[in-house]
Amino acid sequence: MKLNCIKLPLILLALTCSLLVAGCGSDSKSAISNQAQSVYVSPAVTVKNSDFAASITSQVAAILSQNPLNASDWSQFLIDFGDIVKHATYDIELRKMLYLSRRADGTSVLLSGLIILPRTSNGAKPAVPIMMYQHGTEPYRAYAPSQFLTPGHNPLDYPEVIFAVSMAMSGYAIALPDYQGLGDNTDIQPFVHAKTLAGQVVDMLRATRDTINGTTGGITPPCTWNGKLFLMGYSEGGFVTMAATRELQLNHAAEFTVTASAPMAGPHDLSGTMRNVILADTPFKAPYFIPFVLTSYYNIYQNASLSPDYTLSPPFNTTLPPLLNGNSTAETINKAMGMSYSPVGLIVAKSVLTRQFITDLQTTTSSMYLHLQENDTYRGWVPNMPIRMFHNPNDDLVPFANSQVAFNAFSTAGAKKWVSLAASTTTVNISNSTVPTVHVGSAVPELHDAWSWFFNNF
Repeated sequence: MKLNCIKLPLILLALTCSLLVAGCGSDSKSAISNQAQSVYVSPAVTVKNSDFAASITSQVAAILSQNPLNASDWSQFLIDFGDIVKHATYDIELRKMLYLSRRADGTSVLLSGLIILPRTSNGAKPAVPIMMYQHGTEPYRAYAPSQFLTPGHNPLDYPEVIFAVSMAMSGYAIALPDYQGLGDNTDIQPFVHAKTLAGQVVDMLRATRDTINGTTGGITPPCTWNGKLFLMGYSEGGFVTMAATRELQLNHAAEFTVTASAPMAGPHDLSGTMRNVILADTPFKAPYFIPFVLTSYYNIYQNASLSPDYTLSPPFNTTLPPLLNGNSTAETINKAMGMSYSPVGLIVAKSVLTRQFITDLQTTTSSMYLHLQENDTYRGWVPNMPIRMFHNPNDDLVPFANSQVAFNAFSTAGAKKWVSLAASTTTVNISNSTVPTVHVGSAVPELHDAWSWFFNNF
């Protein structure tokens, strides 16, 4: 579910570390003085497309010279990543954004994100589409997209930002929401809570549009918006992308028209497919998914039957909740659940759950089941714009059935002409994890294919 274990060419260190030293360390203070506009945009960090594009092949070659065992995967990486980079016609500037949004209870909250804007060397302002890019599952606050610009952070910890940079160079103004609970915000994440996350994406979209239009943010934008709007995301980002696309169609059609949406490998069928994952008797490579959902839903719904003492067996009822405060990585949470990485030792995910809660999960009238059903992203709408779900049939963390169920529901409801399901069978295993997964390996090809679908068809 998390993608920051993907290795990327070391060129990113050379390209960005020196730039980030002069980054934007005073964002929060500046934001306070700028709240009249409700949006703050940091000073720019600029990357030239010529430097970025020319370095990819040589850096991968250097990696292969040291370790040729991953040659086939790195070759596929070059095909996918290189296809995007070869279309790089713009330089880009990266800026941190702070904007106002809403929590699940309706209270105001200041959230952060990253915007990547195309720019020309001669000062002309290109008219480009906006792409909302929703990142994959991430419990660790410091790995949120906007933190890429924090001096001293390792650019290699932000692979999705690097892909977004390459896509922006091909002609997109890209906005990456951190999500509530990540980046500068210290709340509990509303993990896989569709309505909250969708609303927060829409608010960042609005802030991005207004910044590009020059009506907020306090900057001189390097580009203008041509009116096209794309949404893309992988894993939880696929879930959030689908939820945000639904929100835009149902509640913001007078303000925004979605050109196309690509929800990739998302847990769209929480009440069916993902509930079965939780209840399975087989070992699971990302068990942290379970306490992540429980912590989110208990914080939002305040239901006693979702409390740690009800859902988690001792000692996990006391040891796991503090790890979901944004300061722990997925690996740390997995280890606290009993999983090991060296040597590799997987666990049955439901082994941390109480018997009473397992019974609740098995019951379709329980409050937990109803909460999961409420957050299935394919329910309650019939898409009226192009949507393509990309998903590997062998995905071992977020099963393909999530997208199949969504596609079947949309097709039955009459949206078959708008919605397609692309089975992605290629994997690029450049992960440094001792527990590699098809899910993470599928990210590079699917990100490329979604970009290619946008770039070549719209």
